[in-house]
Amino acid sequence: MTRSLEPMIDFFLREKGELVHINGVRQLGLIRDATNNIQMTDEKIIRAATPLHTGDIVDYRDERYLITSQVDRNEQSCRGRMKKCNQRVALNWNGQVKWFDAVVEARTFSTETGKVISMPEGNILVSLQDNADTRGITLSQRFYMTHQPFKIVGIDRTMNGIIQLSCTLDSMNTAYDDVEHNIADRWKYEIAHTYALHIHQGTIAHVPINGTLPLKVTATDNGNEVANPAITYISSDPNVVSVDQQGQVMGIALEQASITAKLTYHPTILSTIEMRVVETGTHNYSIAITGNSVLKTGQSASYVSHIYDHGVEVFDQSVEWSLRNQDDSTPIMGSMTASTGNSVTIKAGSSSGANNKALVLTATLVSDPSITAEKNIRLKNLF
Repeated sequence: MTRSLEPMIDFFLREKGELVHINGVRQLGLIRDATNNIQMTDEKIIRAATPLHTGDIVDYRDERYLITSQVDRNEQSCRGRMKKCNQRVALNWNGQVKWFDAVVEARTFSTETGKVISMPEGNILVSLQDNADTRGITLSQRFYMTHQPFKIVGIDRTMNGIIQLSCTLDSMNTAYDDVEHNIADRWKYEIAHTYALHIHQGTIAHVPINGTLPLKVTATDNGNEVANPAITYISSDPNVVSVDQQGQVMGIALEQASITAKLTYHPTILSTIEMRVVETGTHNYSIAITGNSVLKTGQSASYVSHIYDHGVEVFDQSVEWSLRNQDDSTPIMGSMTASTGNSVTIKAGSSSGANNKALVLTATLVSDPSITAEKNIRLKNLF
């Protein structure tokens, strides 16, 4: 495009212009590739009848661009060079995480000669819009990009509308950094979630043909039970066993299939149980133990055994309890202080050397000692 087009800019915008959003405002713009230099990033020239500024954010064809050049203004239009934002960067201010669209380059161009200037290995240049949020960026602030940590070692605010960050590779801190989601220091200010899903009937259960079995499933977060978790149930073979989204299993054919329960919003957290469809009239007992999986030294907690027959809880059976160290060492780092029916109270020992070790609580069915269940109880220091 040349300046001879200026008198006809309205016509060209109307006939050839494409819909863009400039800082969120819908506009028409003329876009062409910037082909005068070989660039690592996707660069384009934008011309619009409305004002453009260095640092403006342009949304074009489902991509986001940052105007990185000075803007050429004429009476009829404005023209500038824009680069595609190829990364989203999260910066963390004491637990407040903000995401920014950024142009990230491992090399740049000399403005005087047009030559490529290679940056030292492990260094990158990050260009961001200059706004109220980015003005709070400070030296030594860390962020992640493609699961790699970077530290800001230089900040250039000399170009109006743009902030440029010189960054270098940093060391990873797995205790605080959410590497998977590219957020530095996330767990320094947030509680990391550790989800688990538990099917109380164990790893295998029996369901009578043409009968039903309600699965009892609990979800925990950092060992604490989640109230009313959203769970999705899937049968490996609905012609053998079917399952509804309340966990009700029905036996269809005298075969075997598996049921998988998944946390709906965290589908990688799952548990599977094998379901055998059997004739009615036979017993098939199983035991599940409920109670805290972590116990602090010197403190007590209660545990309850739930007994199932074909996966349905029954109350005419009882268990005997026993306690041992997980590593089978002696003396035992805890004791059973009370036992009433199918419940028992466990008290952890007071030795500080028990920290991060574990007890194993075992429930044995009185009527059939071959039926047992175990629960691991991790020990932690009180302080």
